[in-house]
Amino acid sequence: MAVHTPRYIQIADDLRNRIRSGELQRGARVPSENEIREQWAVSGITARAALAALRNEGLIEGVRGKGSFVRLKSPLVRLAPQRWNRTGAEGPRPTYSLEAERAGQPVAVERSSQETQASAEQAERLNINVGDPVSETKYFIVMDSRPVSCGVSWEPLAITGTTEIASPAEGPYAALGIVGRFDRIGVHVDEVEEVLDCRMPNPTEAQILHMPAQGTPVVAIQQTWLAQGMPVCTADVVFPADRYEFRYRMQIK
Repeated sequence: MAVHTPRYIQIADDLRNRIRSGELQRGARVPSENEIREQWAVSGITARAALAALRNEGLIEGVRGKGSFVRLKSPLVRLAPQRWNRTGAEGPRPTYSLEAERAGQPVAVERSSQETQASAEQAERLNINVGDPVSETKYFIVMDSRPVSCGVSWEPLAITGTTEIASPAEGPYAALGIVGRFDRIGVHVDEVEEVLDCRMPNPTEAQILHMPAQGTPVVAIQQTWLAQGMPVCTADVVFPADRYEFRYRMQIK
């Protein structure tokens, strides 16, 4: 018995193949709903379903008043573990700074810090007590006028509270990144653990990162930095999956 493939899937398959073959290149306009109706002799409902399927896969995106276009893939590349190397005359630089430089893109960073108390989850990750004072820093990073990440980090004030890095968003070392900042107070960060989760963005993340309502997931990374086994910072960072490529190259011993 032959299996019938719905018409909208056939249309989506055809457009997908044209995108992947390069016939429809990144940034190219894809056929509109009306053009699909005429070319494939289908209803508006079927045409909309075909375009929706491609949007949900993250292959195309709509621009109000202009139509749908093949999604642009960002040249931003995040390398691991090389990005944590202590290099350069000024010491370690924030990862986003290196990535923007490599991609030839201007970068803007918004960050703000405040003192708060550790929640149960933060306390567990930092190996401190619930309610212990921590600095909480929120980050928002834009490259080439497009949001590329947002996040929040926590550092135990028992370690940094009386130092020049107590407020991560301020002070003479704010632009150095976590490894460089802790180097300045004699705390040698020698390990970082990252846990990656690919999921759909929540409404707040979608709004902050200017993401479409459907189709594009985020890569959510839970990070914890340690100095000789002692957690000194933990963070939750979210990246739109279509704006970053995560590349891992590690030695085999």
